[in-house]
Amino acid sequence: MAVSAILGGVAAGVAPLDAAATMADCSVAALQAKAPSGTAITAAAVVEAAGNVPQHCRVDGHVASPGNEVNFRLGLPAAWNGKYYFVGVGGLGGSIGNLNAGLTRGYASASTDTGHQSSDPNWGTNRAKEIDYGHRGTHVTAVAGKALTTAWFGKQPEHAYFNGCSNGGRQALMEVQRYPQDFDGIIAGDPATGTPMQVGRALVFQHMLLHPENYLPVAKVELLSKATLAECDAKDGLKDGLITDPRLCAFKPETLKCPGNIADGPECLTAAQISTVNKIFSPLKTPDGKVYTTGFPIGHEGGSSGWQAWILGRTPPAPQADGTLAFGEQLPSGYNLSEANMRFLALENDDPSFNWKTMKFPQDLPRLASMTEILSPWDPNLNPYKKRGGKIIIYHGWSDPAISAYGTLDYYERMTKAVGGQREADAFSRMYFVPGMHHCSGGPGPNQFDMLTELENWIEKGRAPAAVIASHAVDGKVDRTRPLCPHPLVARYSGSGSIDSAASFRCEAK
Repeated sequence: MAVSAILGGVAAGVAPLDAAATMADCSVAALQAKAPSGTAITAAAVVEAAGNVPQHCRVDGHVASPGNEVNFRLGLPAAWNGKYYFVGVGGLGGSIGNLNAGLTRGYASASTDTGHQSSDPNWGTNRAKEIDYGHRGTHVTAVAGKALTTAWFGKQPEHAYFNGCSNGGRQALMEVQRYPQDFDGIIAGDPATGTPMQVGRALVFQHMLLHPENYLPVAKVELLSKATLAECDAKDGLKDGLITDPRLCAFKPETLKCPGNIADGPECLTAAQISTVNKIFSPLKTPDGKVYTTGFPIGHEGGSSGWQAWILGRTPPAPQADGTLAFGEQLPSGYNLSEANMRFLALENDDPSFNWKTMKFPQDLPRLASMTEILSPWDPNLNPYKKRGGKIIIYHGWSDPAISAYGTLDYYERMTKAVGGQREADAFSRMYFVPGMHHCSGGPGPNQFDMLTELENWIEKGRAPAAVIASHAVDGKVDRTRPLCPHPLVARYSGSGSIDSAASFRCEAK
């Protein structure tokens, strides 16, 4: 998944090695001699500088874990900033993340495929691979990469950071909860805090689409998006084309219902379509009435990275003779991920032939909870990480159509309670909600920001994050800046100045 944080430039205050210094022996044999036990180096080569990416030694290898091998890649820059950076991966893993953002800043940079390859459709039937995807693969490769970095440069990294969004955000929270010693600072973007529960919600959406009348075409989603904006835009005190806090809005899709004498039309929603919208906005509940997973916040449903990308697709799904759905022009990512999860990850006993269409909702929802321990960073007790001096920044787009920001809000509030209240939480954590941002990027909101510099300044200079300036651009040109405020504060217009300038806003209590 694309991560919205801008990662340009070497951090101030850290002196890199001389860029002209002679690079150490970047060969498989030399690196294998430095590798920790259980780590095999499979390839190594010097990569010459290109653009902003400096010359570095690229190292490929794998780490032995119980019943499996976990692949990793490590980039060792000639001009090292003295620190270590690990990149999370999106979706179901299976490929290694891009190291360029970290290398550009001078970091020794690493990533992992989480213990399997995307080309292997049956990896989830192997419990060892499931555990490595869930949490262990990130841990063992992070430790191995750090050890290789230490051996290569002859000294330990001064600090170690993790940055990931979506599944990478899930990896980040797993690291905080299970392996608090791995990283000094962690950034968790749009984290999948309850993977089996989110799979259940996605499957409910797909069950809806088995009935063609429930589908909203792109034009109807845009109609909805305009209606929610018209209803909710000014709720925060400023009409600026952006829903800053969807919690303030109580939009009812029934206001768009087609009049009684019209069955359907371009400027209204049918009863079936209204039912679909309500199901997306509403919490999913178990048969006994308990909230299984949160609904999605209201607002900014349209656009190419909105509901059409994750929930509905661009063209109506066509039920096939075998009961499957054919989406034609665009397969919604939520469908693709939930179907794979059901066959390989969501149930205790894996069954690649399992047909999710036979599930009954909400009766079968409790069946999806069996893999929570392996897959979900649900534990709110971050006291071990807090006590070791770690720092974490979490962010989530309010308009994320893949993973509901309400789920992350619920997790952060439970974590705050577990560590002793807001003052204790503020000592080591920050939570930022990004208005109008879709999944990890995109959307009409200010979706470009630099959380890594904020984390560096907090850990290395003792300067805790406050408002983070974010920007929105069209065709590469910035058209708006806005402060992202640490939860529970929200951005308020000061009453004067351009509404497109961050300088015109301040962070205040909700």
